[in-house]
Amino acid sequence: MLAEGSSPDLLVNAFDVDYSWPLLGTLNHVLLNGAPVAEFQKTLVEERAKFPKGALHMRISDDHDEARAVAKFGIKGALAASVLMFSLDGVPLLYNGMEAGDATESGDPALFEKMPVFWNPRERPPLREIYRGLIKLRREHPAFHNDRVIWLHNSNEADVVTLMRLDDKEEFVVVINFSNRTVFGQVDVLHASEFEPVTPGVKETPAGFPLYGLKAFEYRIYHRQVRR
Repeated sequence: MLAEGSSPDLLVNAFDVDYSWPLLGTLNHVLLNGAPVAEFQKTLVEERAKFPKGALHMRISDDHDEARAVAKFGIKGALAASVLMFSLDGVPLLYNGMEAGDATESGDPALFEKMPVFWNPRERPPLREIYRGLIKLRREHPAFHNDRVIWLHNSNEADVVTLMRLDDKEEFVVVINFSNRTVFGQVDVLHASEFEPVTPGVKETPAGFPLYGLKAFEYRIYHRQVRR
């Protein structure tokens, strides 16, 4: 069952998962107010300390209670936000029309009105294929099913998120530029030469990992098989 609020008590007995509203607030703070991306880690550390061990949270970047993500953040910013939500522990939410880049408002007073999704807006990237790729990545790799999230250092820590998802067999490194400008840098990670790019919707990665060169709101995902 899904709890509408975000309170530790809700997940003790009654509900299986809740909305991660504090993380959505941090997302707004980073993308709309220019807060450093370190706020993501801070919010999630506080969440983990507050909630019961093993608690599940719905990771949301778009929802009927707020303006649509593509309207607030732009297409590229909304996609960067989605990549983060699909990369974290918990359960990512794919809200109505996100896969088409639909910006139709569904909050009050439209909440109880019929608001058709605009499935074919102009000048949109291949969002359906990107979301299919993100879903496939999570579904096929158990490293995304646990609660192990390791935050990695990088050369642009005010603007770039670098995190690892892993299990005993695989490691994934996610790199996301949350700024509106191009950034170049490097990720601090062991066994860097063993990682291969697996970013949905991206066929080429110009810079060799652990180096990165990301345009505004671009992202990359890398994978390595753990050797025994």
